[in-house]
Amino acid sequence: MILPLPEDIFLTIFQYLGLEEVLSMRTVCKSFKDMTHLRGLWISILRKEVWARNIPTPWIDLDRLSATQIEKLVANALCLHRNWTSEYPRAVRRRHVMVATPGARITSLHFITLEGCSCLLSFSLTSRVEPRMMTVECWDLNSLSCKARRTMQWFGGYAVNSDPESTGVIAIKTPFVEVLAFDPSASSPESAFIPLITLNTAAKSILSLTGNTLFFRTMNNELKILDIVRPLYELKLEDRQPLLPPNQPDSFEAVVHNDYAIILRPKTLALYDLNAFRRGSHPPLLSLSPVQVHEFQWRIDSCVMQRQISPSAPHSSNEFKPCSVNILIRYSSLFPWPVNLLHHFILHPNHLYNSSTSGGRSSTATGFALTSNNLPYNFPPVLSRTIVSPVRLFAITDMALGSYGTAVWLDSHTDYHAEVGQRLAGLMLGFSKDKAETGGDNASAVEQSSTRASMVFGAHETDDWNRVAIDEGGGRTAVGSITGEIIIDDYIDRCIIHSQLV
Repeated sequence: MILPLPEDIFLTIFQYLGLEEVLSMRTVCKSFKDMTHLRGLWISILRKEVWARNIPTPWIDLDRLSATQIEKLVANALCLHRNWTSEYPRAVRRRHVMVATPGARITSLHFITLEGCSCLLSFSLTSRVEPRMMTVECWDLNSLSCKARRTMQWFGGYAVNSDPESTGVIAIKTPFVEVLAFDPSASSPESAFIPLITLNTAAKSILSLTGNTLFFRTMNNELKILDIVRPLYELKLEDRQPLLPPNQPDSFEAVVHNDYAIILRPKTLALYDLNAFRRGSHPPLLSLSPVQVHEFQWRIDSCVMQRQISPSAPHSSNEFKPCSVNILIRYSSLFPWPVNLLHHFILHPNHLYNSSTSGGRSSTATGFALTSNNLPYNFPPVLSRTIVSPVRLFAITDMALGSYGTAVWLDSHTDYHAEVGQRLAGLMLGFSKDKAETGGDNASAVEQSSTRASMVFGAHETDDWNRVAIDEGGGRTAVGSITGEIIIDDYIDRCIIHSQLV
C-alpha cells in the first residue's frame, strides 16, 4: 500500500527522478498517474532534462502552457536532440521550394518568426544581366506558401533584423535605405512587405540591423551606425582595419547589445561602447573609437558570429548578463580560394561586468559605465578548436551558427571520388567550461584540438549548393542553390507522441 503522505511530498520525491522513472511511476496506480500529470512536475523535468543539458526548444511562453503541452514539448525536444546530434541526422521530411524568378541565385536564407508563424526568408538575385533584380520572399514553413514577396532593382546590401521582437524585418538598399515590415492583413504576397521607414542616408551598402540599430557603409567606405528612429544622428565608427587588397572578401558580423557592439571584420574584432550613442551625447563630428581591438593573424575569407544562449535564457534572472560569443572563421589564402580549416573562437564573458541595463536600471542611476575596468567580455577571443573542412578549387562554401551552439557548413569533404560533390556537415560547439572563462591571455585554459565534423546532414554529387541556414529549436535546415532551388529538411516529426520516449 502507498503511504498516506500528502501529495506535495510525493511531488517533491518525483522531482528527484529521471524522465523514464517518472513515466514508469505513471503505470503503478491511478494516484501516481494523476501526480505524474501535474504541471509543476513537468516544469521541473523540462528544466532538468532539457534546459540543463542545453537542448534547444522553440521560444515559448511557459506561463501559458498546460502540463500536457509541456510534456509534449519535452518529448519533442529530446527526440529531436537524439536525431540532431547523431552522426548522420535523419531528415523525416524533405521539401523543395523554387523562388519566383527562374534560375535566380540564392544569396542568403534566414529562419524567422512572423506573427507567431515559423517562416523562411530567402533572398535571390538574377544573373549578371543589367539591371540586376533582387527578390525577397517569405515562406510559411507549415504550408510552404509564400506569405510575402518583393522584387526590386539591386543596389547592394541588405540585412535581416536579428531582434525577433522588432517590427522592422529587413533593411535593404534601394535608391534609399528602406526598413520593411510585414503586413499580415495584406491581400496578396506582393503587398505584404511594406515600408516602415525610409532613410535618406547616403549608404553604399547595408551591413547589419539589430532592433533599431543599423550599421552601414558610406559611399566613401566609412563604417557608420545610426538609430532608425532618429536617423539624423549618425556616427562614424573608427575602423582600425588594415588596408586590404581590392576585390577581396569584406566580411562583416555584428553582435549588438544596448550597451555595446562587437564588430567582426576581415582582420579585426572590435568592441564599441554604445552608451553615449544611445544617449545622443557623442559629438556627431567625432568618430566612435573601439574600447578593445583584436587583430587576427590572417585575413578572414568568411565568418559567422553568434551569442550562445541557454534555452532557459528567456526565463532566467541573468538575462542581462553577457553570454559567450561563438566565432567561426575560415581564413583566406594567398590564392583565390579559402583555407581548408574552420577555426572556432570563443569570446568569453566577464562575469564581473556591471551592465547599465541590469535590473532594468539606467547607467545614470547606477553609475555603471563601460570602461577598461568594466568590460562585458575578456579580450582576446580564445581559439577553442580547428575543424577539418576541405573545399575544392573554386568550390562554393558557406556556414551558419545557431544561438544554441550548432555550427553547420558546406564543404567538399564527401565520399564521392570525383571532381564535384558537396557535403552539409555540422558540429555541436557546446558551452565553454568554467576553467576557460577567464579569457584574456590565458589561451592555454582551453584545450585546442583539431577535429572533424561530428554530424553529416547530407551530401550530393554536384556543386550547386551555395547557402545554408539552421533552426535548432524547430529542428530544420535549409540549403539554397545557384539555380534558385531551396531544400528544407525537418528532423522531427511534429506529430510525435509521448509513448515514443520509452
